[in-house]
Amino acid sequence: MKWTHGLLAASVSFVSINSAFAQNTVKLYGVLNAGAGAYQLAGANRIKAVSSGDMSTSFWGLSGTEDLGGGLKAQFALESFVGMDTGAAGRFAGDAMFAKNAYAGLSGSFGQLRVGRNTSQMFVSLLLFNSFGDSFGFSPTLLHYFLDGRDIPISKTARLQNDTSWRNAVSYISPVMSGFRVNLQGALGEGVGKASYAATLQYFGDPFSATVAYQAVGTDAAAPTNGQREKTFNLGASYDFRAVKLYAQYGQIDDESYGSKLRLYDISAEVPVNGSGKILAAWGHSKVRTGTFAGIIPLWTGNTHKTLSLGYDHSLSKRTDVYAVYMNDKIDGLHDGNSVAVGMRHSF
Repeated sequence: MKWTHGLLAASVSFVSINSAFAQNTVKLYGVLNAGAGAYQLAGANRIKAVSSGDMSTSFWGLSGTEDLGGGLKAQFALESFVGMDTGAAGRFAGDAMFAKNAYAGLSGSFGQLRVGRNTSQMFVSLLLFNSFGDSFGFSPTLLHYFLDGRDIPISKTARLQNDTSWRNAVSYISPVMSGFRVNLQGALGEGVGKASYAATLQYFGDPFSATVAYQAVGTDAAAPTNGQREKTFNLGASYDFRAVKLYAQYGQIDDESYGSKLRLYDISAEVPVNGSGKILAAWGHSKVRTGTFAGIIPLWTGNTHKTLSLGYDHSLSKRTDVYAVYMNDKIDGLHDGNSVAVGMRHSF
């Protein structure tokens, strides 16, 4: 009798727990990207290495939702970068454990509201409108926007000064309405300096899609330290001809602190092959503004940066692909950089 009573209690507990979990969802997911090759940017030495994140930055994450009723849900995400070459946490020494995302929020018919560390909305627009996506290894778009802080005579300040995620941030993502979506984001200064803010408008259609993005970065997002803002504007578009999908971007970075400007162009393409592969090609061009004529007309006479990337990506399954890429990187006055790599990427 006692045994029966215990079994009944356990059954009731199991049903209660199962019922609770039916209202909640927690997922483990991520992207693991490992490759090997010889890497060289313009003006730099050639390095042979095993790499992590050539085509996508490796990370793992936990996310969850709770159904609050009436179409309202609570949500959270914790996402951590990982180095596939060393096994170390983060992208570099000192990187925060959950540097990709760490937020709590609400979602419903109004869209999503997230509070915490959030992926930059400018970064999202940049990766959506180039054929190499979020490839920091080979996308000319991301190379020119984020990595031109190299200590070479192009301009150490002519790049996006913030990370791909903003700390102390509040983000709003609207539902898609007639193909349009609005994203708003702000990062509070918390007594350190000026706040940062961003806004993007995206249109998703078939065959045409487009984006316009703007952000002004203050000191909290690791911009210059004298209280000025860095302002960035970007336009992106894509058109799917089925036989080839074309992408184009134009952007400009205006750094108030140092008086420097960077103007960027990017054209790229994606060509499907045999239903399981695609040829990738991208060309990027950027130039630093060195001054003005009569204090009015901008003079774009600084160093020119040109990058060409060619690759092939082959899907082995819905979650696993392999790739091979070549990149040529040129900057005025420096020797060319040539990189070649192969790798594998797995999503889970």
